[in-house]
Amino acid sequence: MSLHAVILAGGYGSRMMPLTTRTPKHLLPIDDEPVIAHQLRRLGAAGVASVTLATAHHAEAFLPALGHGERFGLHLRYTREPEPRGTGGALKHACAGLTLHPDDALVVINGDLLSDHDLAAHVRAHAHAGAPLATIHARPVDDASAFGLLHLDGDRITRFEEKPAGAPAGFVNAGTYVVSPSLLDLIPAGEVVSLERDVFPRAVALDEGVRVYREDARFADIGTPAALLAANLAWARDHVPSDRPNATSVLLGAQVAPTARVERCLVMPGAQIGADAVLTDSVVGPGCVIGDGAHLEGCVLGDGARVSPGLRLADAVLAVDERR
Repeated sequence: MSLHAVILAGGYGSRMMPLTTRTPKHLLPIDDEPVIAHQLRRLGAAGVASVTLATAHHAEAFLPALGHGERFGLHLRYTREPEPRGTGGALKHACAGLTLHPDDALVVINGDLLSDHDLAAHVRAHAHAGAPLATIHARPVDDASAFGLLHLDGDRITRFEEKPAGAPAGFVNAGTYVVSPSLLDLIPAGEVVSLERDVFPRAVALDEGVRVYREDARFADIGTPAALLAANLAWARDHVPSDRPNATSVLLGAQVAPTARVERCLVMPGAQIGADAVLTDSVVGPGCVIGDGAHLEGCVLGDGARVSPGLRLADAVLAVDERR
């Protein structure tokens, strides 16, 4: 069996605006590396040798940032959708150039997902289950109303229920899939198709079926500025180097005046924070300039935004290059 992977990275990142005006959300930072670089390292550690990155929006940005995968210990190839085709259509398009044998396996990951689950064990569970059409990472939650609830008979999925009312507890789809090449036969070429809403529900009725790999592991959907900030703060807490004792913020190549106070913030490269400025719970994009004595709370600043000295802002969103 050969193990390949496809990362679905074609989304527009609308919920992440204005940070995605110039940068795809998958290349936004978690500490000093893009979100997708953390995924590539996990795939390499799990034994994946070949990864296809399925891109669309800002597709030209990925190769300069990631190269061909050498530093992650794998080979990285790129595909670009001519138009949005959903997660299923993107997977079909990405696999068109691969030579897959019936006993191979494909790891499929949404490109804005961070998960600490044991991916190698997930792959083994797929093989031990007789290589069903798909094996989905399932994690337990107390409230499934914001997720896709999985109805189970043992480890076999019998039904998918999207965002059920009534806040039931149960196992939900955690966004990492190990699939058999035969799943691709259920995806019509050139059409807009969702894995979650179209392909997997159809697959549960077939003999090979869809299984779950259960693991309660840390999981984050990096789809909003708040989620990006939370993921960075969590990373800082877990990986504080000896020369960065204050992990209340993540400051990536920014210039911060000694008298400024920055708490629970993500400040991206090239940003400048002036004397006596106070920033809390904010995301500051690349190249922003925060004037002396400015106060920001719960703000999101797009690339190159500028805040005047002494200005106070709360829960504000500044567009790319906006001046206040």
